[in-house]
Amino acid sequence: MKALEFLFVFIVLFFLACGAPSVTNVTNNEKGVLFPVSVDNSWGFIDKQGDLVIPLKYEGAVDFSEDRALIKKDGKWGYINQWDILTITPEYIEAHKFSDGLAHVKVDGAYGYINGVGKMVIEPQYEKANPFSEGLASVKYNGQWGYINKEGETIVEPQFEKAFAYSDGLALILQEGKGGYLKKSGKVFIKPQFEYAEGYSEGVACVYKDGKYVYIDKFGEVQLKTDFETARHFSEGAAAVSRGGKFGFINRSGLLIVQPEFDQVGDFSEGLATFKIGNKWGYVNKRGEIVIEPRFQSAISFSGGLAIVELGGGKWGYIDKKGNFIWKSG
Repeated sequence: MKALEFLFVFIVLFFLACGAPSVTNVTNNEKGVLFPVSVDNSWGFIDKQGDLVIPLKYEGAVDFSEDRALIKKDGKWGYINQWDILTITPEYIEAHKFSDGLAHVKVDGAYGYINGVGKMVIEPQYEKANPFSEGLASVKYNGQWGYINKEGETIVEPQFEKAFAYSDGLALILQEGKGGYLKKSGKVFIKPQFEYAEGYSEGVACVYKDGKYVYIDKFGEVQLKTDFETARHFSEGAAAVSRGGKFGFINRSGLLIVQPEFDQVGDFSEGLATFKIGNKWGYVNKRGEIVIEPRFQSAISFSGGLAIVELGGGKWGYIDKKGNFIWKSG
């Protein structure tokens, strides 16, 4: 299978034991959104102006989700709220963000789920686990993937090679190297048949069908055909496509809004998308105008008004939409 879900992964450059700083899920306190930062391996949180709001006192930190942020203390992960009050005691070697009110954690080699006060509501028993979405989570048991609900009940028996998050009521599944789609009832909506398939986004899913990349709707009908070498999911009404080895973007009508001239691109977020020319990354808008010149070793999508960029030599920082640094490491 060519791909299942495109994951634009430069965040590994900032990786910690269970995750990395990003601005995918920031949170508000009295000063606004908060972002994790690190100085000399000590972690805290800044606001959008770059002022330190939560002191540099943790061994690790991951951005907020559902008003809780992961922090590492004495080698274990726990959670704080936006006022730096410990809400869940650090006791996990591995822990993840909250989604749908639950977070998956690893205990004695198995994954389970805790609620917002740290109570284990689904006992650790899974080989792998993913966040909840639309009330269900994919889990791996005895080498196969299935789905459970928030009560820990098995809704879809483990039977797939891989199972992804639900979106628009449908989930991407993988069987024998082919992608298909599953309803929340557990009934197969479209049997695994696509060499390339992505999860639903903005009401459509990108699949490789009959030698072309097309977009199917929630009824499985082809809504948009393309003649590009590759195509990806829609984000903010734009989807990345490639021609001649170069990437650009189309709109929902299939018209090019950003000409294919980049070596690589990310998704649009808050009106801007990352792009790569040569070995440098910058940001482009939906008119194809370069808003922030390519000068970064890597770059991550904007969220909460800021974006993480990597400068090389292990240094990174946050920039605003004009490309000005709000905060730098080192």
